[in-house]
Amino acid sequence: MHDDAVNPFQRVKIDYLQDTLLGVNPLSCECMAKVVQAGASVSLQILAPWPEQLLKAHTVSIKGESCTYHGIVVDASKNDASELLLNIELQG
Repeated sequence: MHDDAVNPFQRVKIDYLQDTLLGVNPLSCECMAKVVQAGASVSLQILAPWPEQLLKAHTVSIKGESCTYHGIVVDASKNDASELLLNIELQG
């Protein structure tokens, strides 16, 4: 079975924290993402457009169609298709 059929893109709300020189900024966005859980981590493949600040987020809360995840961003990168790839270590 094709991976897109198992884990289709879905609308998610992402609440995230970003460190600045003046403190921590709480931010939020809604976007289309593929969410894949593997043990104690979650991977997100986020379709463009996505907020540039999300690339520097350190803590996230993801609310999808059927699950909510909370964790720490351990890796964030852009791929050749301008999608954002996040790897998150789940907390609590």
